[in-house]
Amino acid sequence: MADVNIVLNRFYCKRVDAVTHRNEHGEDQLKRFRTAAMALLACASLVGVLTPTAASAAPGCTRTGCNGKAASANGCTSDAYAISSFSRVDGNDPDQTVAHGDLYYSPACGAIWGDYTATYFGDISTLRLNWQPTYGGLNQNAYTRTVDGTGNYVTTMVSWEYSVQLCASSPTGNPDGNATCTLWR
Repeated sequence: MADVNIVLNRFYCKRVDAVTHRNEHGEDQLKRFRTAAMALLACASLVGVLTPTAASAAPGCTRTGCNGKAASANGCTSDAYAISSFSRVDGNDPDQTVAHGDLYYSPACGAIWGDYTATYFGDISTLRLNWQPTYGGLNQNAYTRTVDGTGNYVTTMVSWEYSVQLCASSPTGNPDGNATCTLWR
């Protein structure tokens, strides 16, 4: 393939050189300039079309190999999209600002992770990523973190093979102390 590029490049670029020489016969220089520009564009486009492109980077992990790993560090965020989400208000927030949680899925990695954005400086919540076997079983905890204040909190990943749920709960706020969660995936 490289030999074809060199041959085409030499052929078209020589044509450009031949066309751009000064004309001793008095031809219109603007016409010659347009012809040279078109030849140069043809040369550039052919070389660009025939040059192989770099293959996209493979993810750093797939499926169960992603369990406990960070999505951003393993190339899993570029094709990811949210599959479930929730919004909640911290019970201590007088302005009732809304925190938001998303469950993300990456087809390339075959993995899921949670993303939680706290908007109230006094938000103290527990963020959990739970999983269980797809067809039922005991809940397992893949990730737990105490959220303290505003910020964006991202969990580690678990395999798409499992049912997964992202939850946030406050130690105070809701009288019954229940958590706000995404749907099970």
